[in-house]
Amino acid sequence: MNSKRKDKEQKNLRGNTVLVAVDFSPCSVVALRRARTILGQKPGRILVLHVIDHDFIVRCIHNRLGTEEHIKKTLYLRARDKLQNLLRAEGMDGEDIEELICEGTPFIEINKRAVESGADMVVMGNRGNSGDMETIFFGSTAERVLRFMKRPVLCVPLEEDQD
Repeated sequence: MNSKRKDKEQKNLRGNTVLVAVDFSPCSVVALRRARTILGQKPGRILVLHVIDHDFIVRCIHNRLGTEEHIKKTLYLRARDKLQNLLRAEGMDGEDIEELICEGTPFIEINKRAVESGADMVVMGNRGNSGDMETIFFGSTAERVLRFMKRPVLCVPLEEDQD
């Protein structure tokens, strides 16, 4: 049997993989809910990704908020706790969900992890925690992910935006 066909058959057996980028903004919570709805009762896997922004770590170090090791550890532990609390609050802590926390540039890491995991689709909020005017209508991370992603991306607005 040819290798590509075998890979496709194995993928069909395990179902779809949806990567959800979460920055803990209200929009990313709606994106997580949407990913669950998309998979519905079909067997599949949700990979929930939170990226600790490397530039933020650099700014913390520059402002002498701690050592690099201390800052990274603190941000990782807080992200892990917030992710677990979010999944518990959404009733998703017992489901087939893989949690992933990494450090880097968010749009690069989202693209990289989507490829590495073989994600069929990326789901993310259309805007995150940034409050600046440049990103208020369409978040810069979402825009960059769309620009460079080679697989389907669903950008989910806040529910109040859908009127």
